[in-house]
Amino acid sequence: MTVSAALRQHQRRLRLAFASITIAALATAATAPAEIVLPTGNMNPDYSKAREPGARDLIETWRSFNKFMPNKRVDRERFEIIDRRVVLAAKEPRAFLQFRVLAPEGDALAFAASRCPGRHEPIEIQVYYQWSPYLNAWVAQGERGEGTDDLCSGGALWSADQIERLMNPPPLPVPPRISRTDLRTPGPGSPERAAIMDALRPRYEASFGPPIAFKVERLSVAAGFAFVVVHPERPNGGPIEEAAWRKALGEPCFQTPAGATHEYWMKREGGAWTIGVKNGMCADDSIVQEGDLIGAPPQLIGEDAWPEREFPAELK
Repeated sequence: MTVSAALRQHQRRLRLAFASITIAALATAATAPAEIVLPTGNMNPDYSKAREPGARDLIETWRSFNKFMPNKRVDRERFEIIDRRVVLAAKEPRAFLQFRVLAPEGDALAFAASRCPGRHEPIEIQVYYQWSPYLNAWVAQGERGEGTDDLCSGGALWSADQIERLMNPPPLPVPPRISRTDLRTPGPGSPERAAIMDALRPRYEASFGPPIAFKVERLSVAAGFAFVVVHPERPNGGPIEEAAWRKALGEPCFQTPAGATHEYWMKREGGAWTIGVKNGMCADDSIVQEGDLIGAPPQLIGEDAWPEREFPAELK
């Protein structure tokens, strides 16, 4: 056998050996048992004070938020851990847990079917936590996959990209430097005001049908950004019809056709106005402090600087 032939044979053996090791590793990973957190028997769970929390610590913290809600209590159930992440090297230490709820003597499907009649998929929940220096404990700041008062909503989960941004938030855009004298309010009938309203209108027409007009309650524009507060109505000044409102938004809704107001942070890009941040059609919460998410100047709301953000944007 020549030297080159021997070398080729040796390389082939190495490739086969590496392939065998890789296949074995994949098989081991595929069959590795999931972490299961067993019930503690504690009927009065509390926020965990463990500085480096494990899955059980985070489960007990989540349980503590639900202990006064009968339809969300899980005192004897088990939990299959799908993902757990902890970031301690941050100003506000963060943690994330994704899990499925298992029946005491069965699997996730058995629990889902018993708790949510007609459900044919597991109850899978994601929880985002931050360490509170005031409580000296972990606090759940946001959840996905569960309802307001039960576990059966089946709500959308955060995506892998959203989870990454929760745990490692990217820096916010730097707002342009302006003075308050740069602010303006485009008047009724002006092309700029019309362009801003035109950017909002498709959202309402898709929900309530055309035509849609707006009563502008607040409009501040500067440096290619705008903060807008509007009341949607029909062009004759009448409110959106109750039937159209209920069909689009259902019940309950914190807003009414006669008094609804919605807030927007907008940015001009490529010569057109686009919506950057908006609150929900039914929401009664304000997004006036959310302009930092798109790099808007704080002077648009009468501030000289944005307050330091405590929670990631993905919680919205």
